[in-house]
Amino acid sequence: MRIFIIPAVMLFALPTYADNLSGFYAGGNANFIDGNATLGAGNDVEFRSIEAFGGYKLNGWVGGETRTGLGLSGESYSIGTGDAQQNIELGIDYYQSIYYRVEKANQVAKLYGLVGATFLQWGRDVDYMDGSTLEDSYTETGFSYGLGVGFVMNENTNLNFEYRQLINTDTVEFTVINVGFDFRF
Repeated sequence: MRIFIIPAVMLFALPTYADNLSGFYAGGNANFIDGNATLGAGNDVEFRSIEAFGGYKLNGWVGGETRTGLGLSGESYSIGTGDAQQNIELGIDYYQSIYYRVEKANQVAKLYGLVGATFLQWGRDVDYMDGSTLEDSYTETGFSYGLGVGFVMNENTNLNFEYRQLINTDTVEFTVINVGFDFRF
């Protein structure tokens, strides 16, 4: 039993990195977005995006953050048959978010919460079999919130995992799971 106590004590005696609770930071995420909808063929609507973010933390309780994301891939599907067939593509163009950020950190990890708003633009392209095309673009602004955990990579870098409600309105609801890095200045 004593053989395990010494390594455990040594593990908890690592230098304190993650408890940097003030200053500027910047980073990026790879996002997996669920559109919380089902296509006509019964498939879920899912998107991929990347985002860059930056912020400032006054302390663990007061921080602000902005994010900008770009859509990488969307959903493509077809409905109808023969001359009535339509090929439809859905995709996120971009989004911008602003958050109030609260964070609690220790030597190994940090836990943080986000509350704010998101502006989202997405589009739909419909190709008809007769060669005509319909392109629609939609915008929406709404409430956004999330919860994340970050693990210390080195003194200034963290590996983050996050769940976020990107936008939640009466017409759209996009949920995000992401992985990313941030650098503390």
